[in-house]
Amino acid sequence: MHTLYTIGYERTYLEAFIATLQRASVATIIDVRASPHSRRREFAFKHLARELPGAGIGYESWPVLGAPQAARDAAKAGDAQRFYQLYASHLEEPKTQDALHSLAERAVTEAVALLCYERDPAECHRLLIAERLERSHKLASHHLAG
Repeated sequence: MHTLYTIGYERTYLEAFIATLQRASVATIIDVRASPHSRRREFAFKHLARELPGAGIGYESWPVLGAPQAARDAAKAGDAQRFYQLYASHLEEPKTQDALHSLAERAVTEAVALLCYERDPAECHRLLIAERLERSHKLASHHLAG
């Protein structure tokens, strides 16, 4: 069985984050933030795209797998149930389904890790992506602590 990794960068530093990815032999980070910017400069997409290849790790931004604005608004308001409902609906959209299928194909050919902010996957939409791919494509998921 192939493994899909996930990782959040909350409460970590870039050096530790990269070391965690290297220990897991992750080949490519798939950034699943709708907007891959960060107040922490070292985790903004431009910086990651520049720094990760030097560590032997590819970087790709897949905003189609990010949470839609309405879902992010629900999360900011503290309405986790609404967030998960909206994101589950987003996962059913054709463009999102296409991305999930492409992601599953990648996870079979190389070690990929889904990236978002939250350290705890239970607080992040990347858990829903991983669970969906566990069911639909028989991928195991492993959540890395960066």
